Amino acid sequence: MEEKLNEIIEYYSSQPQPASQENLVAMLREIQGLLGCIPLGVQERAAAELKVKPSVLACIVKLYPSLKQAPYRHEILACTGARCGAKQAGEILQTLRRELGIGKDGISADGTVLLRTQNCLKHCPTAPNLYLDGVLHTRLTPKSAAELARSLTKEK
Repeated sequence: MEEKLNEIIEYYSSQPQPASQENLVAMLREIQGLLGCIPLGVQERAAAELKVKPSVLACIVKLYPSLKQAPYRHEILACTGARCGAKQAGEILQTLRRELGIGKDGISADGTVLLRTQNCLKHCPTAPNLYLDGVLHTRLTPKSAAELARSLTKEK
């Protein structure tokens, strides 16, 4: 696998415009196809080879929903808009972070959940809201958010 990874990075670094967004995205997609995700260490190594800042690759991974830096199975998108915020969205977010052991990168301690936030999910009448794997959950409370988080950790 290491040999194939080297081959991918070498190929894209030898392209006429190795730092173009198109080239970087194609390389990251191939790496993810090989590894299942694009770990931070691999991002840093590829950035060094292609002579771009690691933050450029990190931004591309965040910009493209199909790319992921960890092999998580679940994605939570929590609303932090004004209406949800007025109805305990902050407490719900803290509960999710605590229950799942979410790190600064938004990945849970066990690597199975990605937690992201968005300013508004456009479902204000049913606030507070979040999406779990594309399914909308409405009228949440810190208690119901904790139960949701525990259901994800029980799946293993």
